[in-house]
Amino acid sequence: MIANFATLLLHLAGSTATPGTQPPLMVIQNVGFDGSEAARYDAERDEYLVSNLTARGPENNGFISRVSPDGKVISLKWITGGVNGVTLADPLGMYLHGDLLYVADISAVRLFDRKSGAPRGNIEIPDAVRLNDLVVAKDGTVYVTDSGNDTMPGALFSINAKGEVSTFAPRDPALERPNGITVDADGHIIHGGRGVNLVTRNRQGHIIGERTLPTGQFDGIVLLPNGDTVVASQLGKNVYRVPADSSPPVVVADNIEVPAAIGIDHKRMRLLVPQIRNSSVSIFNLGD
Repeated sequence: MIANFATLLLHLAGSTATPGTQPPLMVIQNVGFDGSEAARYDAERDEYLVSNLTARGPENNGFISRVSPDGKVISLKWITGGVNGVTLADPLGMYLHGDLLYVADISAVRLFDRKSGAPRGNIEIPDAVRLNDLVVAKDGTVYVTDSGNDTMPGALFSINAKGEVSTFAPRDPALERPNGITVDADGHIIHGGRGVNLVTRNRQGHIIGERTLPTGQFDGIVLLPNGDTVVASQLGKNVYRVPADSSPPVVVADNIEVPAAIGIDHKRMRLLVPQIRNSSVSIFNLGD
C-alpha cells in the first residue's frame, strides 16, 4: 500500500534536468486526488493540505485533503462540497491565517475552521469570473486574483477585515490573466499576469517594481524565510527560485507538465508542487 501512495522518482543517467535542479524526494499519486491544484503546509498540524478541483464546473463536489509529510493521506475528503453544509465547487488557491483556512472558489472566498474544517462563511466577489489564488496580509487584508477568461482579462481584489470587497487592480488587457499572489515582508503584493514579469505593487495598488523571468504564465508564487520568491511557470513547466537580490533566477524543479499553486514546508524546506492533470503532488528539497 505504501508504494501506491508515495512513488520515489530517481532521475539517474540521461537526466535532462536544468543545472541546479534535482529529482523529487517523493511524488504522492494514485491516492484519490482529483485535479490537485494547490498544496499548502499547515505548520500547526505539521501536515499538507491539497485542494482538488474534480471536474471543472458549478457542481458542488470539490474537496480538500490532509496529507502527512511522509506522503500518507490522513483524510482524502476532509472538506467536501455538498457535505456538512459545505459549498466548494472548484477550490483553487488556499491560505491559512489565524484560525481560518481561506479558499478561492470561482466567485467567492470561502472560510473554514482551520482545526475542524467546518464552514465559517463566504465572501462573494461581485462580477468575479474565476477567482484563482489568494493571500492574507498581516493586517488581515485578503488579496485575491481573478484570472478572467479567454475574452476578459483578469483583475485583483482586496477584502478588508470587515469583509468589504474592493478592486485592487481593475481588469486591463495588460494585466492578462493573473494567477499566483503573495505578500512580502514589507506588505507589498507580488503577482504574475504581465507576460514574463513578476509584478510588485504597494498597498495602494500601484506597480513599484517588476522582475523579468525566462518564462511566464505564472501559477503559484510563495516566499521563503530569507526573502527569496519561488514561482511556478506553466509555460516553462518548471519552478523558479528568484533571489531577493538582483541575482538571476534559478530553476529548482523542472519537467513538470502543469505546476500549479505551489507551497512551502518551512520546517523541512521542501517545495510542494501539485499537478492538476496528473492528480499528484511532487515534493522537492529546497535546501537552506
